[in-house]
Amino acid sequence: MLPANQPAEHWYEVAGEQTVVVELPRDDAPRGDYIEWWYYNGHLATAAGRRFAFHYVVFTVDAFPTHTAAHVSLIDLQTGRHFTAQRRTAGNPSRGTIDGFRFVLGDWQMVGGGGDDQLRVTTPDFSFNLRLTEGAPPVMQGGTGLISFGLIGSSYYYTRPRMPVTGAVRLDGEIFNVTGVAWFDRQWGDFKVTELGWDWFALQLDDGTDIMLYQLFDSDGLPVLMSGTAARDGRTTVLHEGDFQVTVVERWTSPTTGIEYPMGWRVEIPAQAIELSVSPLVRNSEFDGRTTLYTVYWEGPVAISGSHHGQGFVEMSGYGASAATPP
Repeated sequence: MLPANQPAEHWYEVAGEQTVVVELPRDDAPRGDYIEWWYYNGHLATAAGRRFAFHYVVFTVDAFPTHTAAHVSLIDLQTGRHFTAQRRTAGNPSRGTIDGFRFVLGDWQMVGGGGDDQLRVTTPDFSFNLRLTEGAPPVMQGGTGLISFGLIGSSYYYTRPRMPVTGAVRLDGEIFNVTGVAWFDRQWGDFKVTELGWDWFALQLDDGTDIMLYQLFDSDGLPVLMSGTAARDGRTTVLHEGDFQVTVVERWTSPTTGIEYPMGWRVEIPAQAIELSVSPLVRNSEFDGRTTLYTVYWEGPVAISGSHHGQGFVEMSGYGASAATPP
């Protein structure tokens, strides 16, 4: 277990005595575990109201050979067009960095630490250059920053759930100056990620509450873990199975892979009087990552209504044959 960081009450309040096992900014840097990732999603808008959504993630796998993969998507919420790109390289470009990360894969960059980050991506279809800052205290998932998957292993996990964004997006030869809000996830461990599937919700409510929920299942579809957090004003409530319910209200089948996904949810957290309708903004938001990580998943922006309003992202993995032959 990693050394304790600071007293738990410095970042959040939970019942009982707990010790944070993540130390920041040290753990922004690569830790050398089998699997690690640095993940962002965000909603962006121009002053005139043109809206975009993006996700950008870097994975490192410390196996033989060690390799790094990056996935990026941009959605034009005005037209519904969904653009994706991916890259893979040998080694870990950020190995040896201290108190931060520096992933440079050609003209793709993910650089940051301590909640001061820069994202830059250039592709033939789109580009973006974004600056992010820390807008709320980091949230330690599981209450301590360490969660258990039982026989599958354990993971260190923290979140910066509400990062103000400024920058620019290029699309169709036009440059759009944008502002918005992003979500950052950092996770690492020696767990068997290929044996897990999940439904993951990152929800930013208009009253300032940030909710993360995840439902993990194994390769046979059996439940492994239901958990999450609800954070506001630097205080975090850890949510356990029984504290919340996620109900699927619709389904959608990908015309590309034939995989069927849930596609619309009702989220209830009774103790906090939260009852939400979570709706995808673009259904066709599947990411085919088989050329870099042998996985297919759904990753897309959502709108929130009901007892609260807001925006967020949903990720669903493990619904198809992740090791299928790349097209």
